[in-house]
Amino acid sequence: MPSGLVGRDRELAALTGMLAAALTGDPRLVLCGGEPGIGRTRLATELAARAAADRVPVAWGAGAGPDVAPPFLPWRQVLRGLPGPAPPAGGSDLAPLTDGVAAVEEEDRFRLFDTVVRVLHAAAEPAGLLVVLDDVHRADPASLRLLHHVAAQLRGGRLLLVATHDDTAGPASLPSGPAVDRLALRRLPPQAVAVQLADVVGAAVPVDQAERVHELSAGNPFLAAELGRDLAEGRPIGVPVGVREAVGRWLGRLSPRCRHELRIAAVLGPCVDLVVLAAVVGRPLLECLDPIDEAADAGLLEPGDAPGRYRFVHPLVRDAVEAGLPGGERVRLHRAAVDAILRHAGDRVDPHLADLARHWAAAAVAGERAEASAWIERAAAAAVRTLAFEEGARLYRLALDVGDAAVDAVTRHRLLTGLAAARFRAADPAGAVAAAGEAIAVAHGPDRPRLVADAVLTLGCTNDQGLDRTVRALCEEALAGAVTGPRRARLLALLTETDMYLEDVAQADSASREALAAAEGCGDASALVAALRARQLARSGPDGVEERTVLAQRLLAATTARDEARLWAHLWLIDALVERGELFDAAAELDRLEWVAGRYGGATARWHVLKVKAMLAQAHGRLAEAARLGAEAFAAAPGNGTGGAVGSRLALLTAVDHHAGTATALEALAAAGGPLAAGSGYRITFTLGPALMLTDAGRLPEAGALYRSLGPPAGWRPAPFFLLTVLSAGVAVAGAQGAAADVAALRGLLLPHRGRHVGSGAGVAHYGGPVTLHLGSAAARLGELDTAVDELRSALATCRTGGAAGYAVEAQTELAAVLARRGRTDDLGEAATLVAEGRTAAEGLGMPGFAARLAALDERLRRAPAALLTAREREVAACVARGMSNPQIAAALVVSERTAQNHVQHILTKLGFSRRSQIAVWAVHNLGTRT
Repeated sequence: MPSGLVGRDRELAALTGMLAAALTGDPRLVLCGGEPGIGRTRLATELAARAAADRVPVAWGAGAGPDVAPPFLPWRQVLRGLPGPAPPAGGSDLAPLTDGVAAVEEEDRFRLFDTVVRVLHAAAEPAGLLVVLDDVHRADPASLRLLHHVAAQLRGGRLLLVATHDDTAGPASLPSGPAVDRLALRRLPPQAVAVQLADVVGAAVPVDQAERVHELSAGNPFLAAELGRDLAEGRPIGVPVGVREAVGRWLGRLSPRCRHELRIAAVLGPCVDLVVLAAVVGRPLLECLDPIDEAADAGLLEPGDAPGRYRFVHPLVRDAVEAGLPGGERVRLHRAAVDAILRHAGDRVDPHLADLARHWAAAAVAGERAEASAWIERAAAAAVRTLAFEEGARLYRLALDVGDAAVDAVTRHRLLTGLAAARFRAADPAGAVAAAGEAIAVAHGPDRPRLVADAVLTLGCTNDQGLDRTVRALCEEALAGAVTGPRRARLLALLTETDMYLEDVAQADSASREALAAAEGCGDASALVAALRARQLARSGPDGVEERTVLAQRLLAATTARDEARLWAHLWLIDALVERGELFDAAAELDRLEWVAGRYGGATARWHVLKVKAMLAQAHGRLAEAARLGAEAFAAAPGNGTGGAVGSRLALLTAVDHHAGTATALEALAAAGGPLAAGSGYRITFTLGPALMLTDAGRLPEAGALYRSLGPPAGWRPAPFFLLTVLSAGVAVAGAQGAAADVAALRGLLLPHRGRHVGSGAGVAHYGGPVTLHLGSAAARLGELDTAVDELRSALATCRTGGAAGYAVEAQTELAAVLARRGRTDDLGEAATLVAEGRTAAEGLGMPGFAARLAALDERLRRAPAALLTAREREVAACVARGMSNPQIAAALVVSERTAQNHVQHILTKLGFSRRSQIAVWAVHNLGTRT
């Protein structure tokens, strides 16, 4: 390659500009793509050199291929290259990356990912940080997942990430989003190739030769440089077909011994330990140095990350070198590499498991399949311990394929169970269920019940009804065997979860009771936690509030040392407090939740904390704050905002929109792909929610179509934790559609829950106000105005006591409208007072729709009763409002005292009042009189 960067001024300027922006607090991820040999690494190297010259720290990592390197290799390299002290190892959250194979209790790798984000942002202060991830298309899937997570968390740090990738290597799972940019490297034009050739040759190249090189290389810098070497050495310009062919021609210029050692090095991997190389070659280490130096002088190898280690300068070089080996020779070398690594590693074999797995997989075609499978299984287990679940799944599958008929049924069951667990944790539920089914199929003998249970317990609820029916069937099959103790308790807990998702509430209740009894009987802590969680889910309806409170307290008492369990317990308590309307106590419980979440760490914990904060802000009427916190929660959610995070976000936005008059929920719904995902559960909730959004937006025909698709409310069977949300939303949508019979049916279903508040018993995402508010609205829709007044007065008092400011405005609006509609003379003054107070509150909270409704109601109240009075009577009413007596009114209006008294009596009669004070209140609110 030429010593200078040629033809990339525009791209380099773009990258340096992004680096400068990052240093001011605008972090970015740049995906730099192009074909092999286009100069991606060279461009990144130049950017790194400029950053270093400006005293900006640089950390570099490179993908080497999931089959030739341990999981998370690029990120391990980056962490080692960060400025300052090395990240903590051992028991820290970074242990899977710093230790490589450290055992980690926490199974949720988002905690690990979140720690990496914090470490990167800390390292970027105060000088900034450039992270280069080269060849990410060769990175293992876990590394790519981590890249997605980092990209989603790029906010407010002095950090620039540049990830290079081969855009011809097939589809890659690369991030996208507001902080992600793409930079495509194109082939060089003829002028740039001429400059590059001059750099390679050391002198200007004739135009015709430069044009010929450009034609043959098609502007690819790697190929152009190779052809330039032909010119420099006086050889005719060759015609390389591609990069591999160019490397092959390059190898032809090396000595036979150098080519031989280089091919062995290629088999060993992208990084070569000279001790291992010498063992495979069969020569003393010193005799291997000259050929290695020759390869380094030729630009094929370069010093590695430690003395005695070398690496290939480019993956393309290694691929081309290895491709030149005959198949039989390659197998022999892989087997020799196994022996060499084992001799070199001694008792410290764990760091070499990835290499051993690769070599054994290639060597097993010649025999020793059972031993090869056993070593690959060890590597698979190590990958799972380091939270590289995708790599673990790949290796378990490889162990099965390599072992084939050489492994017995017990080993095959163990491998399939490991595969199922790895796939489930790698977000491949279909693959996990299939592997668990295979494991059950090979389970035989007296241990079959235990083996079946172990296979099933690798699974969980999948969010897909078809798969969850299979999981439930597998649970039932396992429970039909003679399974006792902790396994039985955990199977019953899993059965409860699938029953709830499949909306079989009665069976879930029975299974959860049995699970709790089994867990209490066996004394196993993990089984008790699983059973308590199952029972909490089964009792997540509004009638289970008190029991869930007790379950939370039991969980806190039983698992004081486990922060994950404490996290769930505090969440259950918050759910219960919200359903009781005790919002201030819920805020106090949030403080305890936040403390535990800080200890527990990770994206999941932060998501829950932010979600609760957003819900409480919405409940108290701080709508802008709720929307902001909700966006932060969604950004922090595990899985980059998938699954339950989407539903939680939509629920919150729907509640915010209802009071703020915005339509953000509909926008988020469209971005999520529509109202109902095929095969998902909770159809009623996921259909009625969008119908409510459309109703609030005034799009009643669309809302009606969705609503009618659900059938009559009597046939609805919502999940218990969605019950109050569904019924309250149903009242609003059915009422807007004029479906009086449905409103009556829904009110009947709500009546047993008077005194509760709309929330969720399985992770509250929004607060929907007191049930009495929705009962009052239903009664008003049905024309039962006296009942509506009673319910709405109760709702208003509850909202004021609990600090639910937005719902207080809603209750005031509904109550004032019902009072005005009822039309009793005693109601008008109360209605006027509610309107005046409600308008002030609505404007202060940012509820323009409600403010407009109250303004219209105010105008109606002003017009209707005032028309009953004559002009003179209105004058008299104004005098009463000023506190004037009848004699004073007579004097002011120049009438007799008796006439003034008659006017006052007429006003009392017309307006239905009994006291002068009522006239005064009415005049203030309806005539604008000042007292």
